[in-house]
Amino acid sequence: MKKLVCIGGGEIPRIKNGIQLPYETKEIDEEIVKLSEKDNPKFLFIGIASTNYLEYFSVIGKVYENLGCSVSLFDPNKSYKEMREDILNTDIIYVGGGNTRYLLDVFREKHIDELLLEAYEKGIVCSGLSAGSYCWFKCNYDLIEGLGIVDAVHCVHYDQKDEEAKNKFFEEIKKQNKEGIALDNCVALELVDGERKIIKSNKDRHAYFYDYKDGELVEKVL
Repeated sequence: MKKLVCIGGGEIPRIKNGIQLPYETKEIDEEIVKLSEKDNPKFLFIGIASTNYLEYFSVIGKVYENLGCSVSLFDPNKSYKEMREDILNTDIIYVGGGNTRYLLDVFREKHIDELLLEAYEKGIVCSGLSAGSYCWFKCNYDLIEGLGIVDAVHCVHYDQKDEEAKNKFFEEIKKQNKEGIALDNCVALELVDGERKIIKSNKDRHAYFYDYKDGELVEKVL
């Protein structure tokens, strides 16, 4: 079974500017672990998009350790053979947030994109948040090309977007003639063999699906 979880955003339990931030993605993280169907799944964190990937890993790694995982940090400086072994011998792949364009540039430069597609086809749980959600889609509304597993225009942190960003998103849906999928923080799109499910860690947040029909933008809120 092919398994993908794309997360629109949300805080993990970290300290920022001396303040303990809330843990906002708990139910989503629990679902990712459940999808592995393992008692002690291997969890691989890809932090390429973040400038503070070690700090990021220390927090997300602890989250998934507490959920019963054995965790490891992906090293993009290894040989292709070593990277392939790491990616294809895990149970869960989680791509962290940060700079989407840089993330995908590194994926293509080092052929990590090919390895991730192979992992997805193998049935490894593939997931990610923010930039790590964008990477699995055809493109985001800035037309940064992703891996194309989800053939749609994507927008994350949708509840935080202003009207200018939303209009840009709508325009790209029309230009690309593709479905648009927007996710609020604390909301994830789960795909298991193509079947969609929405996971929420905040009942007041939503997922939005958009299409142009007869020149009109049609919105479906889940």
